[in-house]
Amino acid sequence: MENDIGRRIQQFREKLGLNQGEFSREIKISQTTVSRVESGEKKPSKAFLNALMVRYAVNPNWILSGDGPMLSSVEDYVIKGIELFGEEKMSAGLAKVLDDPRFVKLHLLLKARGLVEVEIDDELAAYLLYIIENWREGERKQHWVMRQLEMVFREVKEKY
Repeated sequence: MENDIGRRIQQFREKLGLNQGEFSREIKISQTTVSRVESGEKKPSKAFLNALMVRYAVNPNWILSGDGPMLSSVEDYVIKGIELFGEEKMSAGLAKVLDDPRFVKLHLLLKARGLVEVEIDDELAAYLLYIIENWREGERKQHWVMRQLEMVFREVKEKY
């Protein structure tokens, strides 16, 4: 029997730099099971595949067939979370994450994305484009942009 599935799991585990014991603890599957799946003696169960998906966002299709990318898309990962926890718990969890100071940038990016989707006038669009183009030029320009913005929008610096 060919063992492509086991080799892909081993390839992923080794990419993480984990031995079988560490890997099995991370996905909460016995080391014996991991060993048997990697050797081709046993096929991965749905629970095994779900553990890989939940812990590492591994694409189950890639494990089983080699098709697609090694990791699931962000959208698929979030959908899996919604399926596992339900919409209310996932919504509450995401709200807590967005309120966490470690993820203020994510919060601001989501807000900015929503703002950009509304219609803005040409002059404001030109200012935003100018800021973004300067930002992309590197760290020196980024410091300049921030100084300009901090002078004009002092209340933003105080708030964030």
